[in-house]
Amino acid sequence: MLVTKGEYRGDICLVIGDDLVGSDLLNNELIQKHHIIIKHFADLPFPESFLEKARTLPNFGKLFQYHKLHLFNTYFKNWRTILYVDCGMKIYSDIRPMLDIKKANTLLAHSDAFPDYSWKLHSQFDKGDRRYSELKQNFALDIDYFQTTMMLYDTNIIQENTFKDLYDLALQYPISVTNDQGIIALYFTNIHPVWQQISIQNGKTFFYDYLKRANKTKYIMLKG
Repeated sequence: MLVTKGEYRGDICLVIGDDLVGSDLLNNELIQKHHIIIKHFADLPFPESFLEKARTLPNFGKLFQYHKLHLFNTYFKNWRTILYVDCGMKIYSDIRPMLDIKKANTLLAHSDAFPDYSWKLHSQFDKGDRRYSELKQNFALDIDYFQTTMMLYDTNIIQENTFKDLYDLALQYPISVTNDQGIIALYFTNIHPVWQQISIQNGKTFFYDYLKRANKTKYIMLKG
């Protein structure tokens, strides 16, 4: 859909985990035809202390979502700008208007609380856990935050320690109820505050939203 609907002609990189290494699925004709780059990052190891807490959270069965921390590996500095999209994203039209709004030293993503902005960053963490008190003392949580379903970012925001810092943060606070999203949002709003709300529309079409808000609204990209 990036190619056929989005009219995209640049590099496409598919990030995989251990489960797809050596898989015949990667010999797919589509992958070969469009010269898709396959980048494997090893599945993240989680100590039992982390898993013990994670088992009590609603998204325990989706711990692979933490694989998204690898998006901030120095490998991606091979490109100046990254547009990350979740697998399964629906793309309806030319994505160039989105690529054209990239900003230097910035991560553009959509507020998870759009359109009423009633949710705050604290909603991404288990408040019943003893570690939440420490989290609240150390970071600003009563603020807006973003979805990690789609992110457009300048790779200048990636430093040598960025991936490790994200991983260490996840281990320190295994109380993110949405796995990667709480941790990545925490990092890029508090520790390295480079997040900005991505433009909603350009007057002709809406760019991205998690779901369609109105039947007649045209979007470039939707998650659901």
